[in-house]
Amino acid sequence: MSQRKFNSLKDYLQAMLEAHASDLFLRTDGPPAMRIQGTIVRTDYPIPSAAQMQEFIDAVATPLARERFQATGDLDMACSMPGLTRFRINLFRHGGQIGLVARAIPSGRLDLQELHLPLSLLEMAEAPMGLILVVGPTGCGKSTTMAALVNHINHTRSGHIVTIEDPIEFVHVESKCLIHHRQVGVDTKSFSIALRHVVRQNPDVILIGEMRDRDTVKTAMTAALTGHLILTTLHTTGVVQSIDRILNYYESESRNQARHDLANTLVGIVSMRLLPMKEQNGRVPAMEILRGTPTVRRVIAENRLSELYDIMKQNQDRGMCTFNQSLLRLSRDQRIDAETAIRISPNPDELRLNMQGMFTGIDSIDARSRRPDDGDAGDGLGEESVV
Repeated sequence: MSQRKFNSLKDYLQAMLEAHASDLFLRTDGPPAMRIQGTIVRTDYPIPSAAQMQEFIDAVATPLARERFQATGDLDMACSMPGLTRFRINLFRHGGQIGLVARAIPSGRLDLQELHLPLSLLEMAEAPMGLILVVGPTGCGKSTTMAALVNHINHTRSGHIVTIEDPIEFVHVESKCLIHHRQVGVDTKSFSIALRHVVRQNPDVILIGEMRDRDTVKTAMTAALTGHLILTTLHTTGVVQSIDRILNYYESESRNQARHDLANTLVGIVSMRLLPMKEQNGRVPAMEILRGTPTVRRVIAENRLSELYDIMKQNQDRGMCTFNQSLLRLSRDQRIDAETAIRISPNPDELRLNMQGMFTGIDSIDARSRRPDDGDAGDGLGEESVV
């Protein structure tokens, strides 16, 4: 049993940071656990009592938040812990008991290179208007990536940024931009209501914590069409699935127009996974990236989504890539184990061949044979391309 004292939630959070854990799990019917390098690790720290768990809640939640938790049994919130960092905290009830999950939110200026993110994401952030989607499962780094994009905008151009989140995770210090953070449930009733009013607040950039429903998707699309840069997330696992998810929020009779609207506004889609680094602490992102080039927009508008995979394959020089290309690069650079890459790959057979230096199909097409396409020659998939 650990000899250190755990008298407060801060003590547990301190131990979490010292262990380089991303998440802390507290409950009254089992030992505290942490997620380290993506793996759940049980600790020998003291099990908090029900009274202590209530004390932890009282220490970080406002009276209004405590009322919401009492009424619903669920609460998402964020708080800054003096001397530590900022944390996102989820409270829930299970079997009549209280559970708590805390995630550390990185502090300080967020630099894409330090986060192992490609510079093509900065090029997306410099778009004057349109839609940027960051997608992936829970805990893959979506919020941190979006915060890094906002940070870049805040330090490189003058404008007005409005963030709409539940809860507010990253609090940005104004640099060149005017920034307003709005929390759903506190500053506004819902994402869709906030979005309906946000255009009257004269923003240049709107960050939407998550597109959760049809109203939010439609209103976000409208904002992108009317000259705003929209940054948002979806809980999807890939580029094509993300496009399908957005379009499926629309009624069948409106879907064709929605497809054209998405094609006209898309700046890029970034799909992410966080993988443990080889022989060192920390995790590194594997990514699938689609850029909104003229060819990509035409392919989406014409509902030829099956071609997007090959477009991403052939346009690494334009900042695009497939998951397998990202995994191959990380493996060759000795940043992740080859076994990890194969296990996480959506197409492990293809990746095994690539690791052996064998490329088939569209990978082997001579780039010199590509036909220039509407001034966008690098996309490589014109009307006569092999797919």
